Amino acid sequence: MRLIITLLMAWCLSTGAYAANAPDSKQISQELEQAKAAKPAQPETVEALEAALNALEERKASLERAAQYQQVIDNFPKLSQTLRAQLNDIREEPRQVPAGMTSDTLNQEILQVSSQLLEKTRQAQQEQERARDIADSLNQLPQQQTDARRQLNEVERRAGAQTGANALSQAQNLGLQAESARLKARVDELELAQLSANNRQELARMRSELAKKQGEQLDAYLQALRNQLNSQRQREAERALESTELLAENSENLPAGIVEQFKVNRELSAALNQQAQRMDLVASQQRQATNQTLQVRQALNTLREQSQWLGSSNLLGEALRAQVARLPEMPKPQQLDTENGATACAASAL
Repeated sequence: MRLIITLLMAWCLSTGAYAANAPDSKQISQELEQAKAAKPAQPETVEALEAALNALEERKASLERAAQYQQVIDNFPKLSQTLRAQLNDIREEPRQVPAGMTSDTLNQEILQVSSQLLEKTRQAQQEQERARDIADSLNQLPQQQTDARRQLNEVERRAGAQTGANALSQAQNLGLQAESARLKARVDELELAQLSANNRQELARMRSELAKKQGEQLDAYLQALRNQLNSQRQREAERALESTELLAENSENLPAGIVEQFKVNRELSAALNQQAQRMDLVASQQRQATNQTLQVRQALNTLREQSQWLGSSNLLGEALRAQVARLPEMPKPQQLDTENGATACAASAL
């Protein structure tokens, strides 16, 4: 803890010093305009000043990222507490379908909830990928820090050896100052990236878990909506079938064509009832396949993060292999496609 505080204090002090050492971008822009308008042309001076402006832009981006990392460190207790509270507030019971919803209202609600579920699934996957990227970056940060410091030392050596008072020398000197400021900001950024990595990774995992649980709630509510809609359709089909059968019983004196039409209607009503039940089964299979796919993807992401330690521990390797053995089998898309195709054929026949 004391080491972290020391590093943070050093960063805060160094930020002010680096800002003071950075050349003024407005001054460089003015000199660049003058160099472009000079006669004869000064292409080398223009190139040096443009490089200086680019370095200052990159420095600005590094400072912004460093500020974001610092903000994560400062606000981590509050952010993590808020996410834990949100996770604890999620109820285990699914939302109840309001009574009296018509078929049109149910269809509209299903569309809205499906859209929300897709968004939560996307958020959960995005946060998982962010946590994995942070874990991967930890292996690259030490080398990146070494390279940045080496480049900084080289730039400062060149700046110390810079001589001459003509326009080109002054432009090159501004370029070296800007490059030095960029690299100093880059070093700070990488140090704060390393300091905040665990916090950022933990926040990403918590946000992924929150989105996952919210998605599970939405999925359960969506299933309840679909069940309600299917029940209404089945009741409508049953009423239509009863009406058709009643008419058929009283059709002795009707023309043969109308009697035949009653027979066709009765068969179609029965087929519609079977189709509604079949659609419910296919939807349930699709949800199960989706959940299994997400479970496998999450497990693989976790195993990927842990795979770097396989060589250092036989016990951990056995534990990871046991986790893989417990993973569900990947769903069979062909089987679901067949079911969907059968349903589509029944719908087109009606």
